[in-house]
Amino acid sequence: MAAKFRRFLHVAAANTLHYSGALALRRWLRRWVLRKNEVCVLALHRVLTKAEWEESNSLPGMIILEETYLSLLAYLRRRFEVVSLDTFFGTPMHGLKSSKPLCLITFDDGWADTYSRAFPALKKFSMPAVVFLTTGFIGTRGGFWVEQVQKAWRTSSRRARLQSAARETAEANVAACVDLERLVEWLKRMPANERNVLLERMLSTSGNGDGGADVDCMLSWDQARELSDAGVEIGSHTVSHPLLTYEDASSVEQELLLSKQTLEEKLGKKVRAFAYPSGDWSERVREQAARTGYGCAFTTQPSWHDRRENRYTISRVLLHEGNIASHQGQFSPAMLDLTLAGWV
Repeated sequence: MAAKFRRFLHVAAANTLHYSGALALRRWLRRWVLRKNEVCVLALHRVLTKAEWEESNSLPGMIILEETYLSLLAYLRRRFEVVSLDTFFGTPMHGLKSSKPLCLITFDDGWADTYSRAFPALKKFSMPAVVFLTTGFIGTRGGFWVEQVQKAWRTSSRRARLQSAARETAEANVAACVDLERLVEWLKRMPANERNVLLERMLSTSGNGDGGADVDCMLSWDQARELSDAGVEIGSHTVSHPLLTYEDASSVEQELLLSKQTLEEKLGKKVRAFAYPSGDWSERVREQAARTGYGCAFTTQPSWHDRRENRYTISRVLLHEGNIASHQGQFSPAMLDLTLAGWV
């Protein structure tokens, strides 16, 4: 009940700021008074129906319902100039025909629903997008290790095993890993080889994404080629999706280089863009991305990107059902507006 009440207050505050014009005025001041050369870069992961969401093992912060997504694109078409990566970099602000704020749409990971649900809607609205693929998972089912953990968490006996292994291994300040989000965050922030050993104990599986819910599938190489041939910009999201700041220099180099090489060989096009897994980056990782030959790299720092700033730390605003829908479950321009302002 308390959570529902907080949600109601949140939506009410969003409606007040949006419909009073306060958030629109803020954008106008930043662009025309402060002369900010900003682009709103959106980061999405999954587009599912309600039935698919119930079956999926992805966390809620990854998912937008299909009807919400369609309303989002319709709203973006009215209020923003949705641009390609070329326009994002190449067209000066004074050279744009539209006075609308610029928006770049990106998708992470390479889920099958990016092809089956997100892509048809992009075509319907004639919108460009960038899709970042994790090459080692293309054509697999079951998702990433996070989906495997979520699946195990739903069964009481397997949940107990997860918690027991965490308590035996975790440092004292995180030893009481009694909720899923804390467990996932703890597992994220360690080298991949160390995490895989733990997952072997916790799940009795290698955690490589094989098996699992049919809805948690990654797109195939044929689908990736179709996206690319249709004009979708394909970028790299590493080979195996580790948080690169926790990996050694050799692993970082291999993740960046091999994913780029594989995409270029399979798609026959130069790969220009990279997205840091979970948006996690450091100076060391950023420099390696530049040395590997990427032209830009995207974080998940929740703000608009000023095009005069570094191309290897591009900010993005993560969108999911919880931060763009009302408490009644419908797309809310007010909630989107508040999220884009960074006030959620």
